[in-house]
Amino acid sequence: MRALRLHGVRDLRLEDVPAPERPGPGEVLVAPQRAGICGTDLREYTGPGGAVPDQPHPLTGVARPVILGHEFSATVLAVGEGVTGVSAGDAVAVMPLQHCGVCAQCLRGEMVLCENKAWTGLGTKWGGLAERAIVPAYQATSLRGMSYEQGAVVEPAAVSLHAVDRAGVGPGDRVLVTGCGPIGALAILAAFASGAATVFFTEPQSQRAALGTAFGGTCVQGESVAAQVDEIRGWTGGSGVDAAIDCAGKAPGLALCIESTRMGGTISVPAVHVQPRAVNVWRITRRSLSVRGSQGYSRAAWDRTIALAASGRYPIERVVTSTVPFADVIRRGFDVLLDPTGSEVKVVVAIA
Repeated sequence: MRALRLHGVRDLRLEDVPAPERPGPGEVLVAPQRAGICGTDLREYTGPGGAVPDQPHPLTGVARPVILGHEFSATVLAVGEGVTGVSAGDAVAVMPLQHCGVCAQCLRGEMVLCENKAWTGLGTKWGGLAERAIVPAYQATSLRGMSYEQGAVVEPAAVSLHAVDRAGVGPGDRVLVTGCGPIGALAILAAFASGAATVFFTEPQSQRAALGTAFGGTCVQGESVAAQVDEIRGWTGGSGVDAAIDCAGKAPGLALCIESTRMGGTISVPAVHVQPRAVNVWRITRRSLSVRGSQGYSRAAWDRTIALAASGRYPIERVVTSTVPFADVIRRGFDVLLDPTGSEVKVVVAIA
Protein backbone atom coordinates (compact mmCIF):
# COMPACT_ATOMS: atom_id res chain seq x y z
CA MET A 1 0.00 0.00 0.00
CA ARG A 2 1.02 3.65 -0.35
CA ALA A 3 1.94 5.50 2.84
CA LEU A 4 3.49 8.87 3.64
CA ARG A 5 6.40 8.18 5.99
CA LEU A 6 8.56 10.65 7.85
CA HIS A 7 12.14 9.40 7.99
CA GLY A 8 13.75 12.57 9.32
CA VAL A 9 13.90 16.34 8.99
CA ARG A 10 12.96 17.27 5.40
CA ASP A 11 12.88 13.55 4.61
CA LEU A 12 9.26 12.75 3.80
CA ARG A 13 8.53 9.91 1.38
CA LEU A 14 5.38 8.59 -0.27
CA GLU A 15 6.34 4.94 -0.57
CA ASP A 16 5.06 1.39 -0.74
CA VAL A 17 4.91 -0.49 2.56
CA PRO A 18 3.25 -3.77 3.63
CA ALA A 19 -0.42 -3.29 4.45
CA PRO A 20 -2.00 -4.47 7.70
CA GLU A 21 -3.94 -7.68 7.15
CA ARG A 22 -6.40 -8.22 9.98
CA PRO A 23 -7.27 -6.45 13.24
CA GLY A 24 -6.60 -8.06 16.59
CA PRO A 25 -8.99 -8.12 19.57
CA GLY A 26 -10.35 -4.66 20.27
CA GLU A 27 -8.97 -3.28 17.00
CA VAL A 28 -10.44 -1.97 13.75
CA LEU A 29 -8.98 -2.18 10.23
CA VAL A 30 -9.85 0.95 8.25
CA ALA A 31 -9.29 2.43 4.80
CA PRO A 32 -8.51 6.16 5.27
CA GLN A 33 -10.51 8.37 2.91
CA ARG A 34 -9.55 11.96 3.78
CA ALA A 35 -6.73 13.25 5.96
CA GLY A 36 -5.84 16.74 7.09
CA ILE A 37 -2.32 18.16 7.25
CA CYS A 38 -1.69 19.65 10.69
CA GLY A 39 0.79 22.23 11.96
CA THR A 40 2.33 19.44 14.01
CA ASP A 41 3.00 17.48 10.79
CA LEU A 42 4.67 20.56 9.32
CA ARG A 43 6.87 21.05 12.39
CA GLU A 44 7.93 17.41 12.32
CA TYR A 45 8.80 17.77 8.63
CA THR A 46 10.84 20.97 8.98
CA GLY A 47 12.21 20.34 12.49
CA PRO A 48 12.67 20.64 15.32
CA GLY A 49 9.64 18.50 16.10
CA GLY A 50 9.29 16.39 19.21
CA ALA A 51 6.04 14.54 18.57
CA VAL A 52 7.59 11.75 16.47
CA PRO A 53 9.84 9.58 18.65
CA ASP A 54 13.46 8.91 17.74
CA GLN A 55 13.53 6.04 20.25
CA PRO A 56 10.83 3.37 20.73
CA HIS A 57 7.71 4.95 22.22
CA PRO A 58 6.92 3.58 25.72
CA LEU A 59 3.33 2.75 24.80
CA THR A 60 3.66 1.60 21.19
CA GLY A 61 7.33 0.69 20.79
CA VAL A 62 7.42 2.70 17.54
CA ALA A 63 10.17 5.08 16.38
CA ARG A 64 10.75 6.88 13.11
CA PRO A 65 10.20 6.33 10.29
CA VAL A 66 6.48 6.69 11.00
CA ILE A 67 3.38 6.98 8.83
CA LEU A 68 1.95 10.46 9.33
CA GLY A 69 -1.71 11.44 9.52
CA HIS A 70 -3.56 12.02 12.79
CA GLU A 71 -6.54 13.92 11.36
CA PHE A 72 -8.51 11.48 9.25
CA SER A 73 -11.76 9.84 8.33
CA ALA A 74 -12.06 6.28 7.08
CA THR A 75 -14.22 3.35 6.08
CA VAL A 76 -14.22 0.37 8.42
CA LEU A 77 -13.06 -2.75 6.57
CA ALA A 78 -13.05 -5.28 9.42
CA VAL A 79 -13.33 -5.43 13.19
CA GLY A 80 -11.49 -7.60 15.68
CA GLU A 81 -12.84 -9.84 18.40
CA GLY A 82 -14.96 -8.06 21.00
CA VAL A 83 -15.60 -4.91 18.96
CA THR A 84 -19.24 -3.83 19.10
CA GLY A 85 -19.30 -0.07 18.50
CA VAL A 86 -18.62 -0.10 14.75
CA SER A 87 -19.04 -2.57 11.88
CA ALA A 88 -17.54 -3.18 8.46
CA GLY A 89 -18.77 -0.55 6.02
CA ASP A 90 -19.19 2.21 8.63
CA ALA A 91 -17.88 5.70 7.90
CA VAL A 92 -15.88 6.94 10.89
CA ALA A 93 -13.72 9.75 12.19
CA VAL A 94 -10.62 8.52 13.99
CA MET A 95 -9.75 10.07 17.35
CA PRO A 96 -5.96 9.65 17.30
CA LEU A 97 -5.26 9.75 21.04
CA GLN A 98 -4.02 6.42 22.39
CA HIS A 99 -3.74 6.17 26.17
CA CYS A 100 -2.39 3.58 28.60
CA GLY A 101 -5.44 3.39 30.91
CA VAL A 102 -3.35 2.74 34.03
CA CYS A 103 -1.46 5.96 34.86
CA ALA A 104 -2.80 8.43 37.44
CA GLN A 105 -4.23 10.74 34.79
CA CYS A 106 -6.04 7.96 32.94
CA LEU A 107 -7.50 6.67 36.20
CA ARG A 108 -8.88 10.18 36.78
CA GLY A 109 -10.52 10.04 33.35
CA GLU A 110 -8.18 12.66 31.84
CA MET A 111 -6.86 10.56 28.98
CA VAL A 112 -5.44 13.52 27.05
CA LEU A 113 -3.03 14.02 29.97
CA CYS A 114 -1.95 10.36 29.94
CA GLU A 115 1.68 10.08 31.00
CA ASN A 116 2.32 7.47 28.30
CA LYS A 117 0.03 8.69 25.52
CA ALA A 118 0.73 8.24 21.83
CA TRP A 119 -0.94 9.77 18.81
CA THR A 120 -1.94 7.68 15.81
CA GLY A 121 -0.05 9.12 12.87
CA LEU A 122 2.81 10.45 15.00
CA GLY A 123 3.97 7.72 17.37
CA THR A 124 2.23 4.56 16.21
CA LYS A 125 2.73 1.88 13.55
CA TRP A 126 -0.15 3.11 11.39
CA GLY A 127 -1.37 6.55 10.36
CA GLY A 128 -4.09 8.22 8.34
CA LEU A 129 -1.89 9.22 5.40
CA ALA A 130 -1.92 5.66 4.11
CA GLU A 131 -4.30 3.38 2.26
CA ARG A 132 -4.86 1.12 5.28
CA ALA A 133 -4.52 1.46 9.04
CA ILE A 134 -5.32 -0.42 12.22
CA VAL A 135 -6.57 1.57 15.23
CA PRO A 136 -8.02 0.72 18.65
CA ALA A 137 -11.79 0.42 18.40
CA TYR A 138 -12.34 3.25 20.90
CA GLN A 139 -10.79 5.63 18.37
CA ALA A 140 -13.40 5.01 15.66
CA THR A 141 -16.52 7.19 15.91
CA SER A 142 -19.46 7.15 13.50
CA LEU A 143 -19.68 10.18 11.22
CA ARG A 144 -23.46 10.35 11.71
CA GLY A 145 -24.06 11.04 8.03
CA MET A 146 -21.31 13.63 7.65
CA SER A 147 -18.97 13.58 4.67
CA TYR A 148 -15.45 12.14 4.79
CA GLU A 149 -14.13 15.66 4.31
CA GLN A 150 -15.96 16.81 7.43
CA GLY A 151 -14.67 13.74 9.22
CA ALA A 152 -11.08 14.71 8.44
CA VAL A 153 -11.59 18.03 10.22
CA VAL A 154 -13.16 16.61 13.39
CA GLU A 155 -9.78 16.31 15.14
CA PRO A 156 -8.67 19.97 14.88
CA ALA A 157 -12.27 21.05 15.41
CA ALA A 158 -12.30 19.14 18.71
CA VAL A 159 -9.08 20.92 19.73
CA SER A 160 -10.77 24.26 19.10
CA LEU A 161 -14.03 23.34 20.81
CA HIS A 162 -12.13 22.06 23.85
CA ALA A 163 -10.23 25.37 24.02
CA VAL A 164 -13.52 27.26 23.84
CA ASP A 165 -14.87 25.05 26.63
CA ARG A 166 -11.75 25.69 28.72
CA ALA A 167 -12.34 29.42 28.26
CA GLY A 168 -15.87 29.02 29.63
CA VAL A 169 -17.55 30.60 26.60
CA GLY A 170 -21.32 30.77 26.98
CA PRO A 171 -24.39 32.45 25.48
CA GLY A 172 -23.99 36.17 24.88
CA ASP A 173 -20.25 36.25 25.57
CA ARG A 174 -17.77 38.47 23.80
CA VAL A 175 -14.70 36.48 22.79
CA LEU A 176 -11.22 37.23 21.45
CA VAL A 177 -9.30 34.72 19.31
CA THR A 178 -5.67 35.46 18.46
CA GLY A 179 -4.53 33.95 15.19
CA CYS A 180 -6.72 32.67 12.35
CA GLY A 181 -4.92 29.56 11.23
CA PRO A 182 -6.92 26.31 11.25
CA ILE A 183 -7.29 26.17 15.05
CA GLY A 184 -8.10 29.87 15.34
CA ALA A 185 -10.59 29.81 12.47
CA LEU A 186 -12.30 26.77 13.97
CA ALA A 187 -12.27 28.48 17.39
CA ILE A 188 -14.30 31.32 15.88
CA LEU A 189 -16.89 28.81 14.65
CA ALA A 190 -16.78 26.92 17.96
CA ALA A 191 -17.32 30.10 19.97
CA PHE A 192 -20.40 30.93 17.94
CA ALA A 193 -21.61 27.33 18.27
CA SER A 194 -21.26 27.76 22.06
CA GLY A 195 -23.43 30.86 22.04
CA ALA A 196 -20.95 33.75 21.75
CA ALA A 197 -22.54 36.99 20.65
CA THR A 198 -19.36 38.54 19.24
CA VAL A 199 -15.98 37.11 18.31
CA PHE A 200 -13.03 39.43 17.73
CA PHE A 201 -9.88 38.03 16.16
CA THR A 202 -6.38 39.02 15.11
CA GLU A 203 -4.62 37.85 11.97
CA PRO A 204 -1.95 39.68 9.94
CA GLN A 205 -2.26 37.47 6.83
CA SER A 206 -4.96 38.92 4.57
CA GLN A 207 -6.40 35.65 3.21
CA ARG A 208 -6.74 34.14 6.67
CA ALA A 209 -8.24 37.38 7.97
CA ALA A 210 -10.81 37.24 5.18
CA LEU A 211 -11.73 33.70 6.24
CA GLY A 212 -12.24 34.81 9.85
CA THR A 213 -14.47 37.63 8.68
CA ALA A 214 -16.45 35.22 6.49
CA PHE A 215 -17.01 33.11 9.61
CA GLY A 216 -18.65 36.09 11.32
CA GLY A 217 -15.64 37.32 13.28
CA THR A 218 -14.59 40.96 13.65
CA CYS A 219 -10.95 41.53 12.72
CA VAL A 220 -8.91 43.73 15.06
CA GLN A 221 -6.94 46.11 12.86
CA GLY A 222 -4.51 47.81 15.26
CA GLU A 223 -0.83 47.35 14.41
CA SER A 224 0.39 47.23 18.03
CA VAL A 225 -0.86 45.44 21.13
CA ALA A 226 -1.75 48.79 22.72
CA ALA A 227 -3.77 49.83 19.66
CA GLN A 228 -5.55 46.49 19.57
CA VAL A 229 -6.39 46.72 23.27
CA ASP A 230 -7.87 50.20 22.73
CA GLU A 231 -9.87 48.91 19.76
CA ILE A 232 -11.32 45.98 21.70
CA ARG A 233 -12.11 48.07 24.75
CA GLY A 234 -13.80 50.61 22.51
CA TRP A 235 -16.05 47.90 21.10
CA THR A 236 -16.86 46.51 24.54
CA GLY A 237 -17.66 49.73 26.35
CA GLY A 238 -14.30 49.72 28.11
CA SER A 239 -14.72 46.41 29.93
CA GLY A 240 -13.00 43.96 27.59
CA VAL A 241 -13.96 40.50 26.37
CA ASP A 242 -15.40 37.77 28.59
CA ALA A 243 -12.99 35.15 27.27
CA ALA A 244 -9.86 35.04 25.14
CA ILE A 245 -8.37 32.10 23.25
CA ASP A 246 -4.72 32.25 22.24
CA CYS A 247 -4.33 30.30 18.99
CA ALA A 248 -1.33 32.25 17.70
CA GLY A 249 1.44 31.03 20.01
CA LYS A 250 3.19 34.41 19.94
CA ALA A 251 4.15 36.73 22.79
CA PRO A 252 2.09 39.72 21.49
CA GLY A 253 -1.03 37.56 21.17
CA LEU A 254 -0.74 36.29 24.73
CA ALA A 255 -0.18 39.84 26.00
CA LEU A 256 -3.25 40.98 24.06
CA CYS A 257 -5.34 38.26 25.71
CA ILE A 258 -4.23 39.39 29.17
CA GLU A 259 -4.86 43.08 28.49
CA SER A 260 -8.15 42.66 26.62
CA THR A 261 -10.00 40.28 28.93
CA ARG A 262 -12.39 41.80 31.44
CA MET A 263 -11.83 41.52 35.17
CA GLY A 264 -12.67 37.99 36.27
CA GLY A 265 -12.54 36.67 32.71
CA THR A 266 -10.82 33.56 31.40
CA ILE A 267 -7.98 32.98 28.95
CA SER A 268 -7.52 29.62 27.24
CA VAL A 269 -4.21 28.71 25.58
CA PRO A 270 -4.36 25.87 23.03
CA ALA A 271 -1.44 27.36 21.05
CA VAL A 272 1.98 25.75 21.17
CA HIS A 273 4.45 28.34 22.49
CA VAL A 274 7.82 26.97 21.45
CA GLN A 275 9.66 29.72 23.37
CA PRO A 276 9.36 30.63 27.07
CA ARG A 277 7.24 33.75 27.58
CA ALA A 278 7.50 36.64 30.00
CA VAL A 279 3.99 36.97 31.45
CA ASN A 280 2.68 39.94 33.44
CA VAL A 281 1.50 38.02 36.49
CA TRP A 282 0.69 41.24 38.34
CA ARG A 283 -1.97 42.06 35.72
CA ILE A 284 -3.39 38.54 35.95
CA THR A 285 -3.62 38.80 39.74
CA ARG A 286 -5.00 42.33 39.94
CA ARG A 287 -7.63 41.60 37.31
CA SER A 288 -8.50 38.16 38.78
CA LEU A 289 -7.98 36.46 35.43
CA SER A 290 -8.01 32.71 34.99
CA VAL A 291 -5.40 31.39 32.53
CA ARG A 292 -5.99 27.79 31.47
CA GLY A 293 -3.88 25.55 29.29
CA SER A 294 -5.82 23.53 26.73
CA GLN A 295 -4.14 20.41 25.40
CA GLY A 296 -5.94 18.34 22.79
CA TYR A 297 -9.50 17.49 23.82
CA SER A 298 -11.53 15.45 26.24
CA ARG A 299 -13.69 12.56 25.06
CA ALA A 300 -16.71 14.75 25.79
CA ALA A 301 -15.35 17.52 23.54
CA TRP A 302 -14.67 14.98 20.77
CA ASP A 303 -18.20 13.57 20.91
CA ARG A 304 -19.76 17.04 21.15
CA THR A 305 -17.77 18.19 18.12
CA ILE A 306 -19.27 15.40 16.04
CA ALA A 307 -22.77 16.07 17.36
CA LEU A 308 -22.55 19.82 16.68
CA ALA A 309 -20.98 19.33 13.24
CA ALA A 310 -23.60 16.74 12.25
CA SER A 311 -26.35 19.14 13.33
CA GLY A 312 -24.94 21.96 11.19
CA ARG A 313 -24.33 24.24 14.18
CA TYR A 314 -20.57 23.80 13.92
CA PRO A 315 -19.80 23.95 10.15
CA ILE A 316 -16.26 22.64 10.45
CA GLU A 317 -15.92 21.88 6.73
CA ARG A 318 -15.76 25.63 6.00
CA VAL A 319 -12.15 25.73 7.19
CA VAL A 320 -11.00 23.49 4.29
CA THR A 321 -9.41 25.61 1.55
CA SER A 322 -8.09 22.82 -0.71
CA THR A 323 -8.37 19.07 -1.26
CA VAL A 324 -5.34 17.53 -2.98
CA PRO A 325 -4.62 14.04 -4.38
CA PHE A 326 -2.56 11.63 -2.31
CA ALA A 327 -0.02 11.22 -5.12
CA ASP A 328 0.88 14.92 -4.85
CA VAL A 329 0.64 15.31 -1.06
CA ILE A 330 4.17 16.64 -0.53
CA ARG A 331 4.25 19.26 -3.30
CA ARG A 332 0.63 20.44 -3.12
CA GLY A 333 0.15 19.84 0.59
CA PHE A 334 3.24 20.22 2.75
CA ASP A 335 5.21 22.56 0.49
CA VAL A 336 2.22 24.82 -0.17
CA LEU A 337 1.40 25.13 3.53
CA LEU A 338 5.02 25.98 4.30
CA ASP A 339 5.05 28.81 1.74
CA PRO A 340 4.92 32.05 3.80
CA THR A 341 3.24 33.84 0.88
CA GLY A 342 0.60 31.14 0.42
CA SER A 343 -3.11 31.53 1.02
CA GLU A 344 -4.04 28.03 2.17
CA VAL A 345 -5.48 27.50 5.64
CA LYS A 346 -6.53 23.85 5.80
CA VAL A 347 -5.46 21.30 3.21
CA VAL A 348 -7.18 17.91 3.12
CA VAL A 349 -5.68 14.95 1.27
CA ALA A 350 -7.89 12.57 -0.73
CA ILE A 351 -6.50 9.10 0.04
CA ALA A 352 -9.14 7.14 -1.87
